[in-house]
Amino acid sequence: MNIFRTECVLALVLLCGSSCAGPRPPSPFELDPLIESREAPPPLPDDMERASARLAALVLAGQQDAAAETLSLIRRAEHQRRAQGKAPSGLSDNAHELVNALGGSAVYSALGERLLADDSTDPRLRRRIEHHRDSAPLSIARARLRDDRTRKLGSIVNRLSAPVSQLAMGDGLGAVEIGRAAIGALIVTHSIPTTTVQERQALRAYEDFLARNPDSPDAPRVRGQVEKYRRELRAQLYTEATEIAEGSLSAGRPDAALLHLARARRIDPEGTRAFELEAKARAAQARSHAAIRSSLAAGAADPAPSSPLQDAFRRRLLIAVLTQPLPVVARIATQWEHSGSPPDFADEIDFLQALGHLGNGRERAFFLAMQEVGEPPGPAGNMARHARWTVLDPDQNLYAAFQRAKSADARARSTWLLLGTLADGPTELGLPRPVEWVLSVPAYAGKIVSMPGRMLQYPDARRRFGGAVIYTGERYLARRPHGDHAEEVRDELERLYRVREQWSQALGHHRERNSRDPEVEKEYRERIARRTLAAARAQRRPDVRLAIYRSVLAEYPGTETAEAARSEIRQLIEHSTPQNIRLSREFLREHPEVAGSGGLGLRPELLDDETENGELAEEGVTLLGRTLVRIPLEGGETTTLEVPTERFGRFVALLEEAAYRSLVSDERERFEPDPPRDQFFERARLGVVDVADLRPSASSDAEFLGTTEKFGGLRRTDSILPVELVLQGGLEDFGFAVFPRVKVPGETPDAVLYK
Repeated sequence: MNIFRTECVLALVLLCGSSCAGPRPPSPFELDPLIESREAPPPLPDDMERASARLAALVLAGQQDAAAETLSLIRRAEHQRRAQGKAPSGLSDNAHELVNALGGSAVYSALGERLLADDSTDPRLRRRIEHHRDSAPLSIARARLRDDRTRKLGSIVNRLSAPVSQLAMGDGLGAVEIGRAAIGALIVTHSIPTTTVQERQALRAYEDFLARNPDSPDAPRVRGQVEKYRRELRAQLYTEATEIAEGSLSAGRPDAALLHLARARRIDPEGTRAFELEAKARAAQARSHAAIRSSLAAGAADPAPSSPLQDAFRRRLLIAVLTQPLPVVARIATQWEHSGSPPDFADEIDFLQALGHLGNGRERAFFLAMQEVGEPPGPAGNMARHARWTVLDPDQNLYAAFQRAKSADARARSTWLLLGTLADGPTELGLPRPVEWVLSVPAYAGKIVSMPGRMLQYPDARRRFGGAVIYTGERYLARRPHGDHAEEVRDELERLYRVREQWSQALGHHRERNSRDPEVEKEYRERIARRTLAAARAQRRPDVRLAIYRSVLAEYPGTETAEAARSEIRQLIEHSTPQNIRLSREFLREHPEVAGSGGLGLRPELLDDETENGELAEEGVTLLGRTLVRIPLEGGETTTLEVPTERFGRFVALLEEAAYRSLVSDERERFEPDPPRDQFFERARLGVVDVADLRPSASSDAEFLGTTEKFGGLRRTDSILPVELVLQGGLEDFGFAVFPRVKVPGETPDAVLYK
């Protein structure tokens, strides 16, 4: 009997263990992830809200005294709320700002400074006040002038910091580098314009301030600044115009010089330099016009007398060249040579016979014959110049241009391996070129020593070379696809395109070659298909993605990538939805008003990190179109539910409000335009999403992510120090160096308007 009881107990234990080892049954929250929809009653305005509405009306009516009295009531009510332990309404600060706006910019600015000093100020209000403070004309002027001083100082200090650090670390070349940097700093200082872009921006801000506040106490001081910068700007523009005019005169363009001198005279009518240059420009223009008239009058002179035989031969020659193909012209020229042409036309006969080679497709023979015509053993004829130009002209002797490009490319590769960034010569510092070469000797020595590092980098750096070779080679094949050198050119172009991973161009040239390799062609097609498939995956619109998938199937059948594209087409069609707007789990946790009962109505148990009662998957909730919502569960099934239209509209409104709140309170947020998303949200708020918009252009793939998902776990803070440490060096230099640099502010987006 005891044995039987023991066996029963063991059986029950095993049964319980087997049941525990099986899958966990779904919790009630997983079976029904949304709270039952109940229409919220319309909220009734409280005393604070009614007072705020009355205050807004008084401000719009300009009744400052009554508005100030209402503000005092709001502030007393706010104190009472805090004394009773209630949450602040958030209306007091905004009401105070609204009333003080009636007092003008000075009063508003004073209030703004007090609100910024208060840590409890609403973040949205703080951002608005900061924007008003930073956009004031005097604030803009001070900021631009501060940037200008920093840029000028930084351009000098940053040139000297690296060599000084090298010298401090015991580098023997540090003293030489300091000398070079000092010369460069002097040149930079000399090249700084009289009025910089930042000073022009400050001048515009000062003028804006005077236009808005002509009676301000600061107006006299600002007028002095305006006069100063206007005077400097006029002097700079005058100097620039005269220098450009002088350069145009040196280049033989007196007409362009006169245009710039007219601008200089408008800037400064009393300037003497413009008058002097204008006299020179008009004299040069007169000489140019005289030369043109002389060249036009030269045709009226009587030509040298010629015999009737020469005139008749010249007419026959002209008719043959204009009416007959090149091979026929060459045969006619040969007949004239044997029948006894005038001796003065021997070089013309040779030139026409050489054209016959080109007409018959004998490219190499044509240029050899032209070279002989261009270099006759006796005195050069009148066609020798044309023949020499035919041989040297890159538009005619395309293969010679291709060969020159190959030689130049080989030299560029060699000099880069030997000298690195100094392959094109020392950096231009505005000094005499020999001085620049002398100053660059230490740098060249360092580049030669670091050549092994560039040899290791060369496999990845090869694609930066060969551009001129590709250009000249393509021009040759476009003009002479069946020329004598077409096979050689195609082979070189295929190799260069392969190095650059331009597989389509490489395949095109491989197919045109006389010796085609099916394996190489298969490799090219596979690589092209992979790149096309990657482009399809990067597309957000499903119709565009589907079109690219189909192009892979149509153009590259039989490849492994085509099979992958076919599989992805099937998945795209199966899982395609009118919308694909995702709200991550972290976003829903950060914004409980969106996920809670007033919004989507997601059960709180799905966001409490308790897996036993069900948990929302990390990807979060996805809006599929109409009012359909996909809710995937962690380790469970995915549920698709249809939310009531009114509730969905409230949920979308709360979602947009949460996104806007993040945008105005977090300076890291950036506005991302998405017209299809905005249109869908607008239709949802209006309750007209019963019919899904199936147009591909109406689909959106927007994402609402949490703070950590967007910006990382740690909040990046910018250093308040005006300097930063820079790590310089690498594999090419076989070493590293650390030195301080002044933080040089960048240009503002509107700086291009002041250049």
